Amino acid sequence: MSENNSVKHKFNDKVRLEDDLYSYVNGKWIESAVIPDDLPCTGGFIDLSDGVEKLMIDEFDNLSKQNKIDDELLSRAVKLYKKVLDDEDRKKGLSALLDKISLLDDIKDNAYFRSHLYYLYDNNYVLPFSFGTSIDSKDATKYCLTISSPSLILPDTTMYGTDGGNALLGIYKSMIKTILDKVGIKDSDDLIAKTISFDERLSKIVKSNEEWADYIKSYNPYDISKACSLLDWNLKDFIYARFGRLPEQIIVADPRFLDNYKELMEGHYEEFSAWSKVLTLYSNIGYISEEFRELSSVYSNALSGAKAITNINKYAYRLTNRFYSEVIGIYYGKKYFGEEAKKDVISIVHNLIESYKHRLSNNTWLSKETIKKAILKLDTMIIKIGYPDKVEDSYKHLVFSEDKSLYEIIEELLKIRSQYSDSLLFKEVDHSQWVMSGNTVNACYNPSFNDITFPAAILQAPFYSLKQSVEENYGGIGCVIGHEISHAFDNNGAQMDEKGNINNWWTKEDYDHFQEKTELMIKEFDGLDLNGNKVNGKLTVSENIADNGGVTSSLESLHRVKPDADLKLFFINYARIWCVKQRPEYEKLLLTVDVHGPAYYRANMQVRNFDEFYEAFNIKEGDKMFLPKEQRVIIW
Repeated sequence: MSENNSVKHKFNDKVRLEDDLYSYVNGKWIESAVIPDDLPCTGGFIDLSDGVEKLMIDEFDNLSKQNKIDDELLSRAVKLYKKVLDDEDRKKGLSALLDKISLLDDIKDNAYFRSHLYYLYDNNYVLPFSFGTSIDSKDATKYCLTISSPSLILPDTTMYGTDGGNALLGIYKSMIKTILDKVGIKDSDDLIAKTISFDERLSKIVKSNEEWADYIKSYNPYDISKACSLLDWNLKDFIYARFGRLPEQIIVADPRFLDNYKELMEGHYEEFSAWSKVLTLYSNIGYISEEFRELSSVYSNALSGAKAITNINKYAYRLTNRFYSEVIGIYYGKKYFGEEAKKDVISIVHNLIESYKHRLSNNTWLSKETIKKAILKLDTMIIKIGYPDKVEDSYKHLVFSEDKSLYEIIEELLKIRSQYSDSLLFKEVDHSQWVMSGNTVNACYNPSFNDITFPAAILQAPFYSLKQSVEENYGGIGCVIGHEISHAFDNNGAQMDEKGNINNWWTKEDYDHFQEKTELMIKEFDGLDLNGNKVNGKLTVSENIADNGGVTSSLESLHRVKPDADLKLFFINYARIWCVKQRPEYEKLLLTVDVHGPAYYRANMQVRNFDEFYEAFNIKEGDKMFLPKEQRVIIW
């Protein structure tokens, strides 16, 4: 092999690359890596995020010492950060939180619920439905109203009634009892029993994670009157009170839930009251003090396997970032992201798009008509790299009263944000918005905007560096860029046009062929073993299609800029970017809830589909990385 000797010592010689690329590249590091007590995993994205967090915590600590910060929005963020750090001040919020949830004790029937519904919605109570505004998937220039099912206590519907699910509910109930008793709420056992009963009945009528992964099926336009008939409260009056006028329709994301809503609620308002009381308390109790934050972490730690809560500075930064992410992202981007890197990444993006156009133009299974429309989608794709030029208007409204407790401030900010979001209903959509802030170690494709976003924070090694080889950059950020472009043509994105609207732009024959290829991708991953647990091919299919397209387009782009490229470096860095060490509990949880495939198979399974991989490492039949040619899947 001809890898650089400077990194040779990092490889795991206990396995053959020809049998296990991922373990060969990452195994030595995984053996010695220690997962921090407050995290479910380490490596890859997590380590970069942790580095950005540490950097920004230092920035916030220094900014906190300044008498005056010229940037008003950044100043508000720093004030919130300082507020979180003051544990004694946080304790003052307990009485306000207890007052809030006490209102729920009086909800014993439909009449009381209806008369207080608007107040409950406007003041961030946990409701038996989810309601609000979002971009209309049939007309992405406008907003629409949506109604859907609420979240469950367990991570997925499939866990209810299983031994694992029952064990987790046991941990949840024990934690909630401790909290209820600690704050002095009586009849805790009865409250918990009613909460679990309501939640279990809810689990029978809501979508599973696998169903949610097919997000096009979440767009179900209902006439307002029809939606009214399925509820036991007056939706029209509720909308008038909030928005002043009625839209033509409401989008129902989970029709099965709405069909069964009356049955869920009728005769069960005391159960709902208990469920809402417990969940509203649980979602807010961590703001009250470090003691309560630790008490309320027991369940989430059981899910992830984490051994401890995050330290107070990390918690303060993350909570601040939750409300002022774009403000912080622009600050980070301006200070730490260079223009030279930005120009280089932009050139890589354009190269990837050109590769996609070339591959589409030479596609042998699509008609010219479909190819033309696919290329139109690429031509109109918006590229967002680094951080936005200005802070979105919504952040200017996030003003809070500094004399209030942290809990009351959070309530204030949530209310402002909700009211602002709802105020957009009858306005035009601003497509210059960013869905990720500059300090985020991630990337995304937004189907409603037909844009791709690569925040400044992900543009670091091993994904990207001016100091890395061209091959390594294309094996890293090149594949990530190609991955996000590919989401425009995955099983969901393929059903949306260049304007971000759900629209069938395919010929029937072409789309049928695409679905056949999608089924092959499902089959390739479905049932793969991961430490005794199984990969769900349907849950992860959109991300697997995107990974597949990412490698394809990045390989072609690399050949364009460097015809004699050393593809060993490309594939080695592709495996390296997925390097992660996870706690068993977290690994198992992700198989249930995450639409992304396990990191091990994102590296090992995808590369088996590419002839270049076999040529680079002389992979032959009999090697465990070998996949017969007729079983290899290339979609784009």
